[in-house]
Amino acid sequence: MSKNFERLMTEQIEWAHEYDGYARLARTPEALGRLLEPAWEEYRSTGRIPEWCGVDLLRGWAFYITRADRHGGGYDLSEGGATLGEWHAVLERISVHDGARAGDLPPMDRGPRPR
Repeated sequence: MSKNFERLMTEQIEWAHEYDGYARLARTPEALGRLLEPAWEEYRSTGRIPEWCGVDLLRGWAFYITRADRHGGGYDLSEGGATLGEWHAVLERISVHDGARAGDLPPMDRGPRPR
């Protein structure tokens, strides 16, 4: 695993855990999954995050992915992991969402920074 990938994923996962999807959206993983189901269905059929998703739903989605990854052994968000594409799509959608405030924005790798 590359150091840059590992560093960014650590920052992103920490960011995702700052949002408690169980307190903010649904009390249990099962209830949160039911809430996310329509968005998942559209993502699976189109390969894109639905435009109708609000910031809180997107933050809850990122939170859910990290919790599922942790309870599933921690491999799905590893380099080449099964949910990595979905993870990047959710975070990218949050980063461009017009309703997202500075505190909602995930750490993103935008390439080398100018000196």
